[in-house]
Amino acid sequence: MGSIPGGRLKLRFHAEGRLPVNYREGLQAALYQALPPSLGQRLHDQGAVEGPRPLKLFVFSRLLGLRYLREERAFQAEGELVLYFASALAEVVGALGQGVWERGGLEVHGVFLRFLGLDLEPLPVGGVLEVEALAPITVYRTEGERTVYFNPLNREFALLLEANLNRKAQALGLSPGRLAVRPLGFRTRNKRVERYKGTWVEGWMGRYRLEGTPHLLRLALLAGLGAKNSQGFGFVREVEEC
Repeated sequence: MGSIPGGRLKLRFHAEGRLPVNYREGLQAALYQALPPSLGQRLHDQGAVEGPRPLKLFVFSRLLGLRYLREERAFQAEGELVLYFASALAEVVGALGQGVWERGGLEVHGVFLRFLGLDLEPLPVGGVLEVEALAPITVYRTEGERTVYFNPLNREFALLLEANLNRKAQALGLSPGRLAVRPLGFRTRNKRVERYKGTWVEGWMGRYRLEGTPHLLRLALLAGLGAKNSQGFGFVREVEEC
């Protein structure tokens, strides 16, 4: 088994302004723009690992610290915000941090997020983790033209998460592993249905207990759980090491 040399950044910003509910699209675009053009273009067009289903191997959280305006269906930024960004590739993590620092921040839907600082966070080691989703985890299977989504109580939810992580591990030259997923305090209000580039995507927030092969758990933290990670879905962060 090899190692995963990537990392996770905690980026802090200051911002004042209003963002649309689907600001994730603009945030993804801003992150690509912060990367060197050659790297950003390669990730966008081909992925970090080429193949029948190219993998980008990075993931990011929601902007933490926004206030939701229910009547306006928008988010208000009023002070400090936190964004987590992770990748299984050290090159991507380093380039993103450098790019944000050089630009002085990120511009998302016309709102400038002024860069305050960043931390390269240590990652836990072990075969058991309790994690919290800081972006919805989306798990689905396509059946012809139909997309079938699964919730955390479906058996397929955990099986597809394991298969997805093993596909990422294989792309990195790592051995396959196992993963067991158990939702903690399942609530229907954790369901999110969000629009991304004209398509509705179903995902789940909440806390989960992950148990399995240590390098798969590390990969879950660095490349995300489930699908559409580079679009801002599936970012999880440890609550505590169990």
